This record gives sequence, C-alpha cells and structure tokens, in this order.
Amino acid sequence: MPKPPIKLVVPKLRDPRLTLAAGLTTWTIFGQTFLYFNRDPFQIAVALVTGCALDMILSFVLYRQILIPISAYISCLSLGILIASPDWRVFAVASVWAILSKYLLRVGDRHFFNPSNFAIVATVLLSHGVATVAPGSQWGGDYRVAVLILVLGLMMMKRVNRLDLVLAWIGGYVVMSLIRVALGQGGLVFALGPMTGAEFALFTFSMIPDPKTNPPTRGARIVWGLAIALVDGILRYNEVRYSMFYALVGLCAVLPIFRMIAAARGIRETDPWKVAVMVMSGKSGDASPDAALAAAMTTAAPGSSVVRATGVGAIPVAASTAQSGSPTRGGASAE
Repeated sequence: MPKPPIKLVVPKLRDPRLTLAAGLTTWTIFGQTFLYFNRDPFQIAVALVTGCALDMILSFVLYRQILIPISAYISCLSLGILIASPDWRVFAVASVWAILSKYLLRVGDRHFFNPSNFAIVATVLLSHGVATVAPGSQWGGDYRVAVLILVLGLMMMKRVNRLDLVLAWIGGYVVMSLIRVALGQGGLVFALGPMTGAEFALFTFSMIPDPKTNPPTRGARIVWGLAIALVDGILRYNEVRYSMFYALVGLCAVLPIFRMIAAARGIRETDPWKVAVMVMSGKSGDASPDAALAAAMTTAAPGSSVVRATGVGAIPVAASTAQSGSPTRGGASAE
C-alpha cells in the first residue's frame, strides 16, 4: 500500500491560535524584563524546544505532516512561565507530557485534555516537591498591571470568540468567592486576591480558551465556565492548592463518560464535545450531530453560532481543519 503524500501544515493568518501565541509571547517578554516573572530563559527554551520538536516528530511519523508547531509553542511557553523548579529537566518532562497527552489521550479523533493544564497537574503530582506552580505574585503584585492584563485579556478573548466562556468563569469565580467569604473563609482580599496574579491570568486567558478543549456552542461554553468555577470554588473551600488546574483537568476527564453513554445509545460521533451535546440533549441512535447542535442552540442567546468540528466561531469544518493543522481523520489537533 503506497504511503500518503507528505503534507505541509501552516496556520493561516486568521487562526485564533496566532493571537494567543502573540499575546503569550508579549506577556513573556514583559515578564522577563519588568514584570518580575523571574523565570530562567534557559528553562523556558528547554520547554519550547522539547515540546515543539516532539510535536513535529510525532506529526510526521504518525500522519506524514510537516507541522508548524504553533499549538506546542503555546502549551510549552505556558509551562515555561507557570512551572517553578530549580531542575531544568522538569521543564523537558512537562513538555513531553503535554504533547503526548494530545496524541495518546483521545476520544474519537480528538484529544480532550488541555495539554498545558494536563502537564502542570502531572508535574505537581509526580515531581515529589521538585516542581510547583509559580507564585501568583509575579509582576510585583501591582494591581494596576493586573487590571491592564485583565482588560487586554478580555479584548483578546473577544477576538478569538471565547469572551462568553471567560466571563462565565470569572463571574462564577467571584460568586463562589463571595460564598466562601459568607461561610467564614477569609475576607474579600483573601478570596478575590488571586484574580490579580499571573497564575489566574494565564489560566484564564491561555488554558480555558483553548479552542480544541472547550464546547462548540455559546450556551455550552457558559455552562463549562460556570462548572469550572463551581468545582474550583469547592476545592478552594476545602483548601486544595492549585484548585483551578485540578478543576479543569477533572472536568475534561469526564468527557469519555459521555462517549460511553453515547455508544450505549447507538450514537456514532468522534468529536467529544459533539458527543456531550448530543447526550445532554437526549439524542440517540442515528441522530445527526448537526441537528443535535442546532437543537442545543435553540435556547442560546441570539447571535450564537454553531461551530463545526474543531473550529472557533462560525468557521466551517474544512477551514477549521486547515487552520488548526489537524488532519481530517485521526491526527493530533492543536491545543
């Protein structure tokens, strides 16, 4: 059997990942110059080189693609900023975990964990204290910088069509914080203070809006953001450290359960988020995935759009595949 031709996969200019990559790069430059990130440039480089190289190698070996690793760049740069460890090998291992999670932990033909979030949780749990998440007080704890980052981040989320998700998460976080205060767990500064830190900002504007690992409809994204805030609030009330990272990885881990329920109902669909929407809307048998998404959108706010397969906004499935660098069938999609 002849081998398929080698494909060159290059992100298009309107690919939302380019906006995320540009914002994260700017953030890193500012952090290394005057925002007190105090990250070792060598460690950041190790994370980037390891992750991008592994992504390119696996893409070529498994799918015969020459890949511009924009997704690996976003994931590994996030790891370089968020992980704190004196051992540079931790950054290499974390990058390997992030990339392998895309290729090995999949539902249908897509991964369901956010790669950088998965790698951070794995690093914290398995490094035996050698690595932690960087302090949220990066950038010197100046609230003016925090406000500026928040405004710029929200503008970027509007551009990549994830403002609804991020606002739901932030709103849910505030509500859960007020509930914790009402239950006697600290004051407002204690509850809302983490919102001014780099840890919260990176999680909010880099991990949650990952177009490959959040819902395709506006209504579902709002529910997803609120669910993350609910689980995070419960974990924080029980004094679990790194609660928001655990909340996201835990909720993502539930997606395969929807897959099993769908299989029992005779639903044949590969996209984990489409499966979740179909199960939640009560579909069964040979129901059309597009019909299920359309039904799910009937109660969504006016102006909502149904996203085909893996894209962002109203990009058709063909354009989304071209932008993300994902093969039509079975390839590893971007973060």
